[in-house]
Amino acid sequence: MNRTFTFLAAWLLFLVTACSADLSGDAATAPCPSDFSATLIEQLKQKPKQTPAAEVTQYTYKGNTVYLVTGGCCDNYNYLFDHCGNVLCAASGGLSGVGDGRCTDFSTTATNPVLLWRDPR
Repeated sequence: MNRTFTFLAAWLLFLVTACSADLSGDAATAPCPSDFSATLIEQLKQKPKQTPAAEVTQYTYKGNTVYLVTGGCCDNYNYLFDHCGNVLCAASGGLSGVGDGRCTDFSTTATNPVLLWRDPR
């Protein structure tokens, strides 16, 4: 749980810093990473192996591309990120197994699941 919290806190700090870039220059800076899923996978590769293995699955949710990160044991939240890397909710996991309650319709309305990565270690 502490590792997940540390990862999310570090990622949110990165996003706040990256998204507050000065756009007054000639070339506008993108408001979010061009391929957040690759960034997310690279970060997960740097973490210790989890049991069960970490996975990143892409879905369409409310018309948007989102990424669900699952893995780890016992009451860990499974976080749902938007295409920019913002945490939308914990779609599942936790003590109750149903996430944090912020996107209770995810399991019934998300479509087009595509497994992007499963930790092979």
